[in-house]
Amino acid sequence: MTVSPNDFGGPWTRTKLDILKNYLEAYTTALKDKPFRLIYVDAFAGSGLWKPPSPDTLEDPADFRAMWKGSAAIALDIDNKPFDRLVFIEKDDDRCRSLRRLASRRVKIVRDDANKAIPDLCRTMKPSDRAVVFLDPFATEVSWSTVKTLADTKKVDCWILFPLSAISRMMPGKRDPDPALARHLDRVFGGPYWRHLYQNSPQLELFGQQNRERISGSEPVMELYRERLELVFEKVVPTRRILRNSKNVPLFALYFAASNKRGASIAVRIADHLLTKW
Repeated sequence: MTVSPNDFGGPWTRTKLDILKNYLEAYTTALKDKPFRLIYVDAFAGSGLWKPPSPDTLEDPADFRAMWKGSAAIALDIDNKPFDRLVFIEKDDDRCRSLRRLASRRVKIVRDDANKAIPDLCRTMKPSDRAVVFLDPFATEVSWSTVKTLADTKKVDCWILFPLSAISRMMPGKRDPDPALARHLDRVFGGPYWRHLYQNSPQLELFGQQNRERISGSEPVMELYRERLELVFEKVVPTRRILRNSKNVPLFALYFAASNKRGASIAVRIADHLLTKW
């Protein structure tokens, strides 16, 4: 069986996937004897495997020749209490064909945009369903409306890879974003909340116009997104894991949020341990 890998990532990719794998093992074990149908949803499933694009992205260049299991393949391998159903969402035709080579009777492959497919999936969830959803976009594809839809189910644990580097690039340091970028940021944050990250500059431009400056650093951006998550989910892990490239540049922030009131405390406790200690 030949599966084409996604070419991207580095040590940070392995870190996020190791955290996910350990959580899925703990999640399925905790619910092993519960009367729930357990579902795993991979919203940006890729091809099921990945390999780094160049040796320069790895701590050990010898790893460059290896192909690594992606999140979809990792979820399929959970065997202590296998998921009853796995949904792999991917809009690229070639990647969908690769996913089909990994598929089993428990797997449903949805070729669609995750922002369209997830609301459809949420509408079909039954009272006895419980799900782990992995939102792992390549950039800024995830709309806030999709995140809120997941929270509203009250049945979902959600891992969210927030594109910190991409969002920071969309937010100029010395002026407000242009209208097109502003609309894009509104979609990611669920409204113009990101504008709180800007403040008036003490310096005046020509003709008396006030300069605007973004509060420096990535911490305010990450904190704002966590605050947004706390408004819609039952509990959000206070810790987020910053994933950096080989040059130590922050690329993503990994968050965890739980929507089910009864299960949120233990889910957050497990996730917090993984994000802090792994």
